[in-house]
Amino acid sequence: MLSDKSNTYKLSEEQKQFYEDNGYLVIKELFDFATLYNIKKRFQDICKGTVDKGNALVYKEPALVAKGLKGEDAINKISELQHDEVFSTFSEDPRLLHILSQFLGGDVSVMSSMVINKPPGSARHPPHQDLYYFPFRPAEKIIAAWTAIDDVTVDNGCLYVVPKSHKNNILYRHGNLLESNKLFHGILEAAAPCEPRVCLEMSPGDTVFFHPLIVHGSGENRTQRYRKCITGHFASPACYFIDVTGTVQEALKDEIEEEIRKYGFTFSFQDFFKYKSKVVLRSSSKL
Repeated sequence: MLSDKSNTYKLSEEQKQFYEDNGYLVIKELFDFATLYNIKKRFQDICKGTVDKGNALVYKEPALVAKGLKGEDAINKISELQHDEVFSTFSEDPRLLHILSQFLGGDVSVMSSMVINKPPGSARHPPHQDLYYFPFRPAEKIIAAWTAIDDVTVDNGCLYVVPKSHKNNILYRHGNLLESNKLFHGILEAAAPCEPRVCLEMSPGDTVFFHPLIVHGSGENRTQRYRKCITGHFASPACYFIDVTGTVQEALKDEIEEEIRKYGFTFSFQDFFKYKSKVVLRSSSKL
């Protein structure tokens, strides 16, 4: 993998069209070894408790905890990383921002960022849509970036997508299909397009960009190796917040607000994103 890279990455018309048609686009070797190494080390240090996690939220997979596993072998996610000095090297990477600006049309805010870890024996993430987690619109002004930190294969639970599923422009009803894992919601509607799937096997540094309405998920980790990635969701300042009461997102809103109260806060679902979002391209922009 190249260690010296330009600060720009110009998308071709073919790449833009592929994203528009299919709802995702993979770019190989977007991130270099040094950036990934520092992110992985930061994650491992938080797992060990040797550095302060700051405002990050740490999640463990209950089934792995029940087996007596600890640290990196049980932690499946650390989220709210956009203000961390090391993790933010991902969400503020110049080439990443240049690509995002071409999709979103200028200014960019990072709305959420997390390292997702699949330790050996970790569970699948059912088919879902990321827009389900967001109280802002329009969908066309939101995009995810998902970067492999480790080698990502079918055996260790790679990401899969259902191409063109975003074209239906429908946010399907979701529910918690894995009772042991909070916020691992999956699509409940049998009519939703969950096939055919394209499995995205990726090498460290490879990055997939995808639309918030595309149906996607990941498999279980059947190997003895970790499967880590870092991901962020980005939005244009053209986005606006919505009230999800009475929609398919209402149950999620209640669940998230309950989680927030456990940390001693009383933020609403919308205020949670207003509080944690961060402008990462052009300081004049506001969501």
